[in-house]
Amino acid sequence: MNFRYKFMQFMRGRYGPDAFFNFLVIVASVLAVVNIFVRSFWLQVAGVNAIIAYAFFRMFSRNLDARSRENRFFLNVKVALFKNHNVRRQRRADRTHVYKKCPQCRAVLRLPRRKGKHTTVCPKCGNKFKVHVFKA
Repeated sequence: MNFRYKFMQFMRGRYGPDAFFNFLVIVASVLAVVNIFVRSFWLQVAGVNAIIAYAFFRMFSRNLDARSRENRFFLNVKVALFKNHNVRRQRRADRTHVYKKCPQCRAVLRLPRRKGKHTTVCPKCGNKFKVHVFKA
C-alpha cells in the first residue's frame, strides 16, 4: 500500500487542518524567526514547540465538536477584530459616494459624491444638516 492511502486511513475520523491551525502555524513560524535573533531557549520551548504541538494535537484530534468550537471562536474573534478594517477598505474603494455621520444620532449616511454644499435629511432620526463635499 502506498503512503497516501495509509495517511488517508489514519486521518479518517480526525479533525484535520482548519483556519485556527493555519493561524497557529503562522504564529509559530514568526516566533521561530524572532528566535533566530533573540536566541532564547524558553521562547523556543514555550513558544514555538508548544504552539506546533498544540496545532498538531488539534489536527489529529478525534473530538470533532471541541475542535470545531475552538475554530468557530477563533473565526468570531477574527471577524470582530477586522470588521472595521473591511468597512474602511470598502468605503475607500467606493468612489461614487461619500460617508458622513448624522450629528444627532451618529448614523452613517452614504451620500452621492457631488461637489459643493448640500442639505440632507437623516432617514433614522429626521434631522436636517449641511454636508460639504470637497472632491467630486
